[in-house]
Amino acid sequence: MTLTFNIEYRTNWGEVVKVWGSIPELGDNNPMNAIPLNTIDGVKWTLTIETDSIPSDKKINYAYCIYSKEELIRNEWNGIDRCLYLSSRDQQHYILSDCWKLLPENASYFSSAFTNSFLAPKQMDKKPRAYAKGLIIKTYAPELNSRYAVGVIGNQKSLGNWNTEQVKLLSNIHFPEWQIELNANQLTFPIEYKFVLYDRIEAKIVGWENSHNRYIPNPKLKNNETFIVGDQYATFNLAPWRGTGVAIPVFSLKSESSYGVGDFGDLKKIVDWAKVTKQKVIQILPINDTAITHTWTDSYPYNSISIYAFHPMYVDLNQLPELKNKTQQNKFKKKQKELNKLLSVDYEEVNKTKLDYLKLLFTQEGKKVLQSKSYLSFFDDNKEWLQPYAVFSHLRNTYGTADFRNWPKYNKYEETFIKEFYDPSSDSYKEVSLYCFIQYILHEQLISARNYAHSQGIVLKGDIPIGISKNSVEAWKEDYYFHINGQAGAPPDAFSKNGQNWGFPTYNWDVMEKDGYKWWVKRFQKMAEYFDAYRIDHILGFFRIWEIPMNAVHGLLGQFSPALPMSREEIESYGLPFKEEFYTTPFIHEYFLEQLFGPYVNEVKD
Repeated sequence: MTLTFNIEYRTNWGEVVKVWGSIPELGDNNPMNAIPLNTIDGVKWTLTIETDSIPSDKKINYAYCIYSKEELIRNEWNGIDRCLYLSSRDQQHYILSDCWKLLPENASYFSSAFTNSFLAPKQMDKKPRAYAKGLIIKTYAPELNSRYAVGVIGNQKSLGNWNTEQVKLLSNIHFPEWQIELNANQLTFPIEYKFVLYDRIEAKIVGWENSHNRYIPNPKLKNNETFIVGDQYATFNLAPWRGTGVAIPVFSLKSESSYGVGDFGDLKKIVDWAKVTKQKVIQILPINDTAITHTWTDSYPYNSISIYAFHPMYVDLNQLPELKNKTQQNKFKKKQKELNKLLSVDYEEVNKTKLDYLKLLFTQEGKKVLQSKSYLSFFDDNKEWLQPYAVFSHLRNTYGTADFRNWPKYNKYEETFIKEFYDPSSDSYKEVSLYCFIQYILHEQLISARNYAHSQGIVLKGDIPIGISKNSVEAWKEDYYFHINGQAGAPPDAFSKNGQNWGFPTYNWDVMEKDGYKWWVKRFQKMAEYFDAYRIDHILGFFRIWEIPMNAVHGLLGQFSPALPMSREEIESYGLPFKEEFYTTPFIHEYFLEQLFGPYVNEVKD
C-alpha cells in the first residue's frame, strides 16, 4: 500500500512540515517520531511512503506538525483526528490533499459533549463503497443533529448534474466528519460541487452553502489510485445549539435506594429527571476522595487526597453483588433504612457503613474480580496513580495520619518501595488491593452513569478544584510541582474582611512548564474519561494566586503571585507622591491597639 501526503503550509526559514500517525511508518502515534515532508518552495509539501502495516480496523489516523532545528514547535488543532479508511485492496495508492487545521470558530461543536451526546448520530452510516479508481470528498459538519445529513451535488452525472432530486448523501462514519467516495472512472474533471443540508425526514434539500462552488482540478488518477480531498468545512444557516442544565452535588441526590447519601447510581435518576425537564447538562461538585481523618471534617469536597481517586462513599451498593451471609446482608439493609431516615447526611456513619460492606464484599468477590480481564485492564491503565494512592491510604491508616511528614517510615516517596506493598506475601497486600478494588468499582459505575446520560442526550459536567490538599498523594509523590511553604487563598473583600485561607499549597509553575504541564494534561485527560465538560474552580489561579505565608491563619498577609511591582516612577506618574515609609511601614495607632486588646495592650507592645 502506498500513501502520498500533500499539504500547503508556508513555513519560515528552517521550519519543516512533518506527519505522524497510527502506523509504524508514521511514528506509531508519537509526534516525536514524525516523518518530514519534502518541498521545493517552502509552501507545497509532499511525502510518499510504502507500508505493509494494515491495521485490523482498516483505518489510519494521522496529523501534521512543524519542526524547527529538530524541535517540535507547532501542532495542528486536533479536535478530531484525520481518519483514512482503507479498502480491501492492499496495493491501493492513496493520495491525500490536506489543509493545515486551525482552531475553527465552531470548535465547541467538536467536543465530546456534542459528538457523543447532544448531536450524536442515532445511527452510524456504513463506510462508503470503495472503487479501484476513486475520489473521496470529506467535510466537517458537526452542527447537524440526527435529522440531517450532508449531501453533495455538482456538475457530474454521478453528482446529479445539479439536479436536487439526485443529491448524493455523505456517510457520517467518522462523525462529525462526513465523506463519500465516487467512481473516478465516471467523472470528468474539473469538478464543481456544493455541500447541501439534507432533511432525512422530509427527504429533500433544505439548505445550501452560502459560498462559491467548490472546485477539484484533474488529479490524473491511474488504476488503483484514490484521491482524497479533506479538511473542508460545510456551513449552513442553522440556529446555534442552546441548552439548560442543573448544578447539584452527588451527595445531595439521596434516594430511597441510597445508603444515606447520593451515589453514582443516583446520577442515573437525576438524568431521568433532566430528560423529563428537557435539560442537557448536569454539573456536580468534586467527587474525589477526601479521607484525611475519617471524620466529618473530611466532608469538604475541595480538599482531596488524590486528584484521580474517587470517594468511596459514592459507591452504589445496590449495583454490587449481595453478601452471601444473609445475616450480614440483612444488617446492612436495616442500616440503609436508618441512614435514609436522617434529615441530613451522617458523613462518618455513611462512610463506615459503605467501607464495611466493601471490605466484606472484597473478601467474598475480590480474588475473582482482581483476576478479571476488565479489572486488569483498568489497573494497567491507571497504575501510575492507583498504586501510590492505595499505598498512601494504607499508610494513612497504619500511622493514624494523612500527614506523611509525620510517618516514621516512607515519608519520602520513592517509586521503588511501592512494589513491596503489592507483594501477595506482604501484610499490606490485602488492604492496598482493597483500595484498588474500590476504585475499579467507582470507575465502572461512573462510566455506566456517563453512558446512560449520553443515551439520553445529556452530559455530565465535572468540577476540578484549583488546589490539592497538603496531605495528599500528589504532595507526597510530586512535591516538586508545589510550593509547600505557601498557602492559597483569597484577599479580603466585601464577603470576608480577613480574606480566605484555603490551606492548599500553591503551584510551582516554573517546574510545571519544563515538562509541558504534564501534571495538568494527565489530570484533564483522566477527567475527560467521565465528563464531557468540567468547571475549573478558581480558574484565575492559572494566572495568579493569592499566596499566604504558612504561619498565617487568615488571608490578610497574602500577596498575589505572580505580581508585577510598581516602581517609584510609575507611582509618581499617577500623581501620587512617593513616600517610602508610608507605603512600606504598617500604620499602627495606640488607639487601635487599645480598642483591639484592651487590658493586654502593654503585653502586645512588648
